[in-house]
Amino acid sequence: MTPQEAILAGVNRQIGYHAMLRAFLAYTEWRIPRQNPEAPPTFVVTDEAMTIAAWLLSSEDAHQAAAKQFHAAAIGPIWREKCLENVIAELDPKIVVLRIDPASPISLDIQTDRLDVFRRIARGARSERAMAEGRYADIKSYAYYVPYFGVLGQGHNVIALPTPHGDMVAAFTAEDMIETFMATGADSDRERVSFVRVTGEELFGTAGPTLAKGVIVNFASAHPFGFTLDACRDIAAS
Repeated sequence: MTPQEAILAGVNRQIGYHAMLRAFLAYTEWRIPRQNPEAPPTFVVTDEAMTIAAWLLSSEDAHQAAAKQFHAAAIGPIWREKCLENVIAELDPKIVVLRIDPASPISLDIQTDRLDVFRRIARGARSERAMAEGRYADIKSYAYYVPYFGVLGQGHNVIALPTPHGDMVAAFTAEDMIETFMATGADSDRERVSFVRVTGEELFGTAGPTLAKGVIVNFASAHPFGFTLDACRDIAAS
């Protein structure tokens, strides 16, 4: 799905907002104004309010349309990007709005709370890539959401879920993964569940090995990741 297809699908409510953001992250042909391939996105200011923006351009046509409307010199150098989650996860907090294809017939501005959501989902996608590639040190370096019942610090119960390897502590990389998990439960259960954010070191070094038989990440999603006690120890030691 191209970004413009994702925008249309989102506008027509064929996919949810989180799914649209995931489609953007899955796309590998972005063009981004920045000074070099490793640099963060260039601040682009094109309005009288001097709004600090970053741009994502989905195609060469989108690039040329933007260069024509806003002048190529104002945009600066353009570099290709295949792994968008790293860019969005580290997006400068000074950036107020992320503009996708700003001079094209189909465009989108992501700002305020929704830009924060995009940052968090990008960070989740980054940790999921590390899991898929078996990069244990990176897995440990990220944060995760762990569900629990009760009052935190007052006898709360961390939720463990059944797997072929025994009960494993549940954890999630981002709020869209939490949303998928919560949709599988009864209303009464959903009302009782809360989430706490923990470090990878706490999750794999303490919670998984001491409270259950490991960790199951993004349970109920299309691509869950299970970590046995041995894997938890390897991650904690990395």
